[in-house]
Amino acid sequence: MSLIYAVNPFGADHQSCEMDPGYEQDCSSLYLERLVELDLREPPPAGSLGPEKIRFITYTQIFYSLLDSIELCQFVWGPAWTLYGPSELVEYVRSVTGWNVSLYELMKVGERRMNMMRLFNAREGFTRKDDVLPKKFFKPLKGTGPTAGFAFNPKEFEGVLDLYYQLVGWTPDGLPTRAKMLDLDLAWAADMLPA
Repeated sequence: MSLIYAVNPFGADHQSCEMDPGYEQDCSSLYLERLVELDLREPPPAGSLGPEKIRFITYTQIFYSLLDSIELCQFVWGPAWTLYGPSELVEYVRSVTGWNVSLYELMKVGERRMNMMRLFNAREGFTRKDDVLPKKFFKPLKGTGPTAGFAFNPKEFEGVLDLYYQLVGWTPDGLPTRAKMLDLDLAWAADMLPA
């Protein structure tokens, strides 16, 4: 979630991707059955910030962006723990619209939304320097519970940002690329990219 808190185009929001425990070793078989539809097949160890966890965060962020785009409640239509999963979402959209859409096409809707918001932010001067976490995230937690002593390593967090930017097709400075905008049929918006 910390990654989404830093990069989410409209600010830190705990409802912009799935929660980490939804895709960790020994996760629910229902979760995994649905997440496989998003090509998420190998849950990493608990607490991992490795590439597979970043893919999970990225793909579920795109899925949640799709839900926001078509105005469906994520507590009912989500990628893992909710009443209906990705397959049912595709069936629903087909039934309501009559369009023969695929999950891939619907995910592109969520990806377009994310990139257009990011492009707006870039136009207003936002860059990687704005994808930050509060300083307290990098200080060891106090107490005696299971997270006592935990703190993010700033260098590890920078590596997580690098990987996230690569997965979403942005520059190392966190800006959408012309190629990504063209891939999303947003050629008109590509001209608004900062020089």
